[in-house]
Amino acid sequence: MKMKFCLSCSKELVGRTDKKFCDAQCRSTYHNQNRPQHEISIQKINSTLRRNRSLLAHFSPSGKTTVNKEIMLKSGYSFEAFTHIFNFKSGTYYFCYDYGFLPIKDDNGIEKMLIVQKQDYMDTLNFNPWVSIWER
Repeated sequence: MKMKFCLSCSKELVGRTDKKFCDAQCRSTYHNQNRPQHEISIQKINSTLRRNRSLLAHFSPSGKTTVNKEIMLKSGYSFEAFTHIFNFKSGTYYFCYDYGFLPIKDDNGIEKMLIVQKQDYMDTLNFNPWVSIWER
């Protein structure tokens, strides 16, 4: 009988003849280390989106508030990652799932974020990126 070794840690395998790993931890480690690059990229993006959503929810427990942009940056908010946008007369809201923000400046020119929780009426809004903002 030919000896087989764990694909992750190279320990000798004992048991079933079709066994590839010595335990669940080695199986998990092996698959995590051998994931395709696109899966790793997707995981990083999803992690950033979840962090952004958590920060928006944390700073807006009542569903609507204004926060300095610098505070969000220092907290780790990434402005490049969002799930969708809504265009309103007041400007464009950038959402991470059910929380979003409108970039604003106060009277002193300080950049802030008007954070809002998604409302039911927003489900009926349609956005067509092929229609100019001037045609809406």
